[in-house]
Amino acid sequence: MGRLFQTAVKYFLVIFIMAGSTMVAQTSETLVFGTYAFEKPTTTVQKMRPILDALEIRLQERFGKPVKIRLQIAQSYHRAIQDLVQGRVDFGRYGQAAYVFAKEENRDLDILAVEGDQKKKTFQSVIIVHNDSRIFSLDELTGKSFAFGSIYSTTGRYFPQDFLTSRGITVRTLSRYSYLQRHDRVGWAVSDGSYDAGVVSKWVYEDLKKQGAKVRPIATFATVTKPWVARSGLSVEMKSAISDALISLRGVQVLKLIKKDCFLPGDDRDYDSVRMAIANNRLFFVK
Repeated sequence: MGRLFQTAVKYFLVIFIMAGSTMVAQTSETLVFGTYAFEKPTTTVQKMRPILDALEIRLQERFGKPVKIRLQIAQSYHRAIQDLVQGRVDFGRYGQAAYVFAKEENRDLDILAVEGDQKKKTFQSVIIVHNDSRIFSLDELTGKSFAFGSIYSTTGRYFPQDFLTSRGITVRTLSRYSYLQRHDRVGWAVSDGSYDAGVVSKWVYEDLKKQGAKVRPIATFATVTKPWVARSGLSVEMKSAISDALISLRGVQVLKLIKKDCFLPGDDRDYDSVRMAIANNRLFFVK
């Protein structure tokens, strides 16, 4: 009788644990967060994971159940765009031009929030040269080589090419140009003398200097900050919760990882300047 009783207890205990596990699985939720490796993938993880952890806590408080966010890093700008357009991610952090291109393919994408830099929706990008360069102004770029970031990038291509064109610098005046994919690669290429000049975001420039890069600025220009975007079909309740959670992160330590201090409410119209830069991009290539 004792052995039979123990066996029955063990049986019901297993059933209870399995039922409990099923209940937890049913009440928890997992979101997929997408982004592109603007820097090294390992650096992207180090910067994004703490922010996503902070979001998880706020979403769990909102819904009263576990909410997990899985980080998915695309291998290219194009892949990142398609992940969002086709709903392979629930929400994510995207380059400004990437958002514009994605929005053209899927009008039902929604901006959850935009990153704030000193509580503004813009930040500075920097045209850099080597410390020992004899170039001190944009006029002196004539006949020089120039390094850009990704061919799809706002700060790596569209805004700087629009900025240079407005100053009379185009492919006709440069000796050569290349796309080096990432801002850090641009910085080091200028530092080692592979290119006479290049463009990076201000915070990448500051990091490069800390790492010993031999570069200095000759010009700056403003760029709209990055949006965090939700896929089409994500519930209104979840979009509202993520948006509120992002905006609640104002001033928290983890935002320093991406050189920002807050999130601000965003609107599709914030990126009209990006659309204009893309539309005008052909002027940079007129020979």
